[in-house]
Amino acid sequence: MTITERQYDVVFDSSLATIGLQFDGSKLVRVKYLTKTPEKRPLSKAAESVKNKIQKYLDSQSVTKQIKVDVRLDVTPFQERVLKQLQKIPYGETRTYGEIAKILKTSPRAVGNACRRNPLPIIIPCHRVTAANGIGGYDGARSGRLLNIKHKLLEREGVYL
Repeated sequence: MTITERQYDVVFDSSLATIGLQFDGSKLVRVKYLTKTPEKRPLSKAAESVKNKIQKYLDSQSVTKQIKVDVRLDVTPFQERVLKQLQKIPYGETRTYGEIAKILKTSPRAVGNACRRNPLPIIIPCHRVTAANGIGGYDGARSGRLLNIKHKLLEREGVYL
């Protein structure tokens, strides 16, 4: 099912992309990069707060290295283990799918699939996970707009691949 603009609690343009945020009450449940979607004013104080935190994080002058927000994850236990590992990767550093897989005693492909299904990109930094021989994919894409977003996020952190 395609998520439509009406399902987002806020849609906003950033220096990175147009971003849609979904909430369950005050907890963030989804961050999505959108195309050709009109902006939508925040429907709650929580939506306004998270929008502002993401915009501040993406500001090239900002020294913010982490976005702290209340989240609710609706993922499998394995995906949750992978996402917890991603949160341990320090700002400005990367890990390969293989390195994460070794820690979790699984395969790099399984880690990549869990990263692809990350419901909270930017908040849970799946952009910091790369292939052994290059940047890898991002949000299921191996090229194009989404991979450019990954490049921009890494460059913001001083990582150039």
